Amino acid sequence: METIFSKMLVRLRKDAGFPTAYRFYHDNGGKGVLKISYRKYLLIEQGRNLPALERLGTFLFALRIVNKSAETNELAIAWLKTMAGEDAFRDIIEPLLTAKPDAPGFSPMQKAMKKALDTKKYYLTPEQIEVMFSTRDTYLCFLAMSNDTGAWSKKEFAARLSMPQARANAALKALAGAKIVKAVKKDVYKCPLAGAMVEYPHLASLPQELLKKMRGFDAELLAAGEPVWLRSGIIRADETVFRSFFPVMGINISTAQTYAVTEKTEKSALFKVEGKITKLRNF
Repeated sequence: METIFSKMLVRLRKDAGFPTAYRFYHDNGGKGVLKISYRKYLLIEQGRNLPALERLGTFLFALRIVNKSAETNELAIAWLKTMAGEDAFRDIIEPLLTAKPDAPGFSPMQKAMKKALDTKKYYLTPEQIEVMFSTRDTYLCFLAMSNDTGAWSKKEFAARLSMPQARANAALKALAGAKIVKAVKKDVYKCPLAGAMVEYPHLASLPQELLKKMRGFDAELLAAGEPVWLRSGIIRADETVFRSFFPVMGINISTAQTYAVTEKTEKSALFKVEGKITKLRNF
């Protein structure tokens, strides 16, 4: 009993790196974020139910789709076609929609890279994010452990991070409780996420107080770091069309993951790679 919307939703869910409906629902925080039960979500994927229009925004966040992008339009149009029926959509709604010029999408190389990276994705849940950013120690311990495939004793790990052992112990215990690290034997920890492409929940789905703490911790780390490369430019563009560039920029930033190493080398270091687009003013 598939519908145009259900088929589009399943395709976008898989494209985002969620192989099953169960993973999509629970990795995104379940009912606390999506505001519907798992059973009701399954009915939507099966085409037996259509979500309320106001629920689409939450789905966009969970699917990691850029707002006002081409994919946003595709999902909204699929919803309208399913709600109105294809004939009514064609005769009544479609003439009201103003066509926008197409924007360049992914190149074949970028599509191949996205497909390869998607197989390595691990989506952190909102609950895991809460634990990660509960203290500066838990965040720093997460960054270290998630980038190393080794098994670390508490003592060795605390020494490597120049952190008092009691604080390192508390951080590792908290992360283990959230299943971000795992005790492989007494007082020895390993991170099951090491080597994976770790994805945060969409920031719009997280509490403002938590976002403030996350930005604060990152700002502290960046302030203590050393800039090694910068490139920027100013362009004039149609904002609606330009938003289709955001996913392209995103996959280019994510490509840095292919350079990641999970064992210490003579010159290994932690790097933060980020992309930023700032709207300066209307013109």
